Order: sequence, then C-alpha cells, then structure tokens
Amino acid sequence: MAHTIQAVFFDAGYTLLCMDPDQPTLFARTCAALGIAIDPQRLTAAVERANVLLGPRQPADVPAPFSQAAVDAFWTRYNRELLSVCAVRASDAERAEEVYRLFAASIHWRVYDDVPGVLATLRRRGLRTGVISNWTGDLEEVLAQTGLLSYFDFALDSARLGHEKPHAPIFEEALHRSGVPAHAALHVGDSVPHDVEGALQWGLRAVLLDRANRHPSYERAPRIVHLGELLGLLGQSGERVETPSR
Repeated sequence: MAHTIQAVFFDAGYTLLCMDPDQPTLFARTCAALGIAIDPQRLTAAVERANVLLGPRQPADVPAPFSQAAVDAFWTRYNRELLSVCAVRASDAERAEEVYRLFAASIHWRVYDDVPGVLATLRRRGLRTGVISNWTGDLEEVLAQTGLLSYFDFALDSARLGHEKPHAPIFEEALHRSGVPAHAALHVGDSVPHDVEGALQWGLRAVLLDRANRHPSYERAPRIVHLGELLGLLGQSGERVETPSR
C-alpha cells in the first residue's frame, strides 16, 4: 500500500471530528431546555432505534438537487423516533421539529487531536486528499470553522452532490476530482457499511477507523484505532510515496 496510494479520502463525522458534547448529552440538554421530560434509562435504546435511519439508503431515496426542506424533514423524523422511545409524555414526539432545530443550532464540532498532524503529514508527502461525507449541506462551512478545510483538495457533501455512500457516484466523483484511478485511492472512515464496504465495492482501498473498538474482529480491510496508525500503513516518514503529477 505504501508505494501505490496517490490519494487519501476521509469520512467527516467521527473520523475527523465529533460533537462536543456528544449526541445523547446534547439531545438531553435540548429537551430539558424545551421542557420535554425524557427517561434517561431509555435514551440509549432511543438512539439505537433512530440510528437505523442513518443506514445505507437506496440511491433513489437521496434528494437531488439539494433541498434544505428535505434535510429538515429527515432530521425531524429522526428526532421523532428518538422522542417516541424516550419521551416521558408520548405527545412530546410531536415536538420533534422544535428539538431538531434547537439541537442543530447548538452543535459544536471538535476536531480529534490526532487529525491535524496526520493531515499535515499527508500534504507534505504530496498526496491528494479529500472528504467524502454523508452530510447535511454545510460540510465545507463546518470544515472551515474547525480549521480543516485547507488540508483538502475537495470536500464532497452528499446533500449537495445528491449521492451518498456507499453508492458508486460519490466515490466516482472523488476519483474524478483527485485524478487518480480507484486502485490508487484509499478511503478512511468509521462506518463499515458506508465507508469501508462502500469503498471496497467500487475498487478503492479502505481503512476502518475504529476509535471506540466496536469492530475488533473486522478483517476485510485494515483496522486502526488511532488516526496516526494510518501513516504506518502508508509508509514511515522519509519513505517515498507515489504521487500524481499536479
């Protein structure tokens, strides 16, 4: 891998950055601010149920062109699923849009400590870099606000592009923008179905970033728990890494 990879693509959420505080904590605070009582004992189950909606969708189910109304409708539905499980009063599930809008306005993104150094090293080595993320339309804005945008040649936001991982078009667009063939591109992400299996299906290399050690037995691609391990896979500092002509 070290001498064949010419471009490295990254997922965004829970690969490069995360919510701070985390989603359950921020959701609970949002509900408290709105006077919505939730049962904390049911919150984990609520997140698990709602997260089913985040699984791979069929290509035809992804709105195109970009529609803020479609984004809002999806996340309102997501929060309705949460509230249907953990709200003390069943009627509060109908306040899902209120919860969504306050939650979204309160999100603070934190860059993982291991990210800037790795990205800077990849840039010094001359590799093409990009972000491929199932996002909500403001990916470039978030990357700029967190100081990450300048590390990348491009950022693909599924809501803007009209295609999501794990489907081919979003990976094909990344290859087009980077100017490298699929076998010379590596995608790094935390989701097995979206990031790793998606990339492998379309001929890219893949690395699973398993920060929480949720997939200890996964073997279809290299698995790392710290982003710094990626540099070892790509060759130690000082080794030659093939790069495309610019």
